Amino acid sequence: MRLTFAAGVLSLFSYVCHASAEAAGSPGVAAVPDKYNTLPGVDWNRTYAPTEPQQIHLSFGSESKYARVQFATLEQVDKAILRYWPKSKKNRVSRYGKDWAFVDGGAEHRTIYLHDIKTENLKPATIYSYQVGAAKNGNTTWSSVYEFHTASKHNTFEFLAIADIGINNAVALPQIIKAAESHKYDFLTLSGDQAYNMDDFNGLKGDEYMNLLQEVYAKVPYMGVPGNHEGAYNFSHYKNRFANLPFEESKSPNSLLYSFNYKSLHLVSFSTEVYLTGTEDMIETAVNWLNSDLEKANKQRDERPFIVVITHHPLYCSSQGSDCTTTAKMLREGPLKADNVTRHDGLEPILLKHKVDMLLTGHVHNYERTYPVANDSRTAESYKNAPSYMQVITGNAGQPEGGAEFTSGPYKDWSAVRYSGYGFSTVRVSPTELTLTHHEAKKDGSLGRVIDEFTISK
Repeated sequence: MRLTFAAGVLSLFSYVCHASAEAAGSPGVAAVPDKYNTLPGVDWNRTYAPTEPQQIHLSFGSESKYARVQFATLEQVDKAILRYWPKSKKNRVSRYGKDWAFVDGGAEHRTIYLHDIKTENLKPATIYSYQVGAAKNGNTTWSSVYEFHTASKHNTFEFLAIADIGINNAVALPQIIKAAESHKYDFLTLSGDQAYNMDDFNGLKGDEYMNLLQEVYAKVPYMGVPGNHEGAYNFSHYKNRFANLPFEESKSPNSLLYSFNYKSLHLVSFSTEVYLTGTEDMIETAVNWLNSDLEKANKQRDERPFIVVITHHPLYCSSQGSDCTTTAKMLREGPLKADNVTRHDGLEPILLKHKVDMLLTGHVHNYERTYPVANDSRTAESYKNAPSYMQVITGNAGQPEGGAEFTSGPYKDWSAVRYSGYGFSTVRVSPTELTLTHHEAKKDGSLGRVIDEFTISK
């Protein structure tokens, strides 16, 4: 106990000493309490007991037939436990899973212990209560009780869609927490960039972020994709902290690539970071997996008519900087191979070939919607039976780096709506329509107006 406490003091000391004049919570800068992260029930920067469960979050398998709950402890435990039950009943099921030590790649090689537990088959249209526990030396420390719900028996559902959120200046977080508590949304997609950065201060900032977002991720299953801010140590923080994503079900090597089915939707998570930082073999593996997954999904279009792909980097954007010019073009066309002549398959031809309906992205810190688009040109003004995919950037949940300015124009014909404030999106899916609504998050933490709404129809 004394050694553990001393190590904690040293880590905290190094954490504080790295603070600078840059914005609080920026990469390499300590996070501090602000009006968006000091909310009732939110407890991200306190000291946790060595075996106390923390960083609780869940994900779904296809059709919410099962859930996987992951959490962390600061010490190795004898047994990690998940117990859950239908809210209306008292018969509890206890499950055990896999445990491992995650060692941060920083100078201290700081270690936390992660636990991933899968439920048995879940009943549809059911609200489940659950809690996790950590047992050591005959004593078990239990978490608070959380709730989630499985897919209803109706053919329409909604999910939340956000991107680019930090510990500080998370303007949309108060409204996202309210949405998570409402039982209105079946899961949440996050198109990359969290914490800014998880590996900061030997992983302490990652712990703080996961405890902050526990108020969302423990209630609404997280179905996200990594961004460039998760890239440290070969994405080790992301791969370990989100090891409960359904990548094995998707026949993928890790949680950077996966897909799952949910009623009328096939959702694909594809890390665009592979194009930017991956080896040639990694790029080929990712592209082959994506083509194979989408080919299979297209054969099931009668059952699941909509295909949505979530990535971090956009293929089109109207903001200032190279992300919207050279990088976007490279992602569309594919990066050059080692011979500097031929290219790997770009993302756009794959989306067009497999008739993807929508690309959900982040990275650029604003909101922008395109018309149906291909080859840097608008292909239609209507979203009814569109000839190509369309793209939405929803990268404005709020983070310490601030917003992204749009260029002064003129804008390309594919750019339909641009909004530089803060917000989050909700998506409603039925067998014939997919409707995305983007909501304003005001700087006082309240919910603002509807910024944009559109419908893709079949």
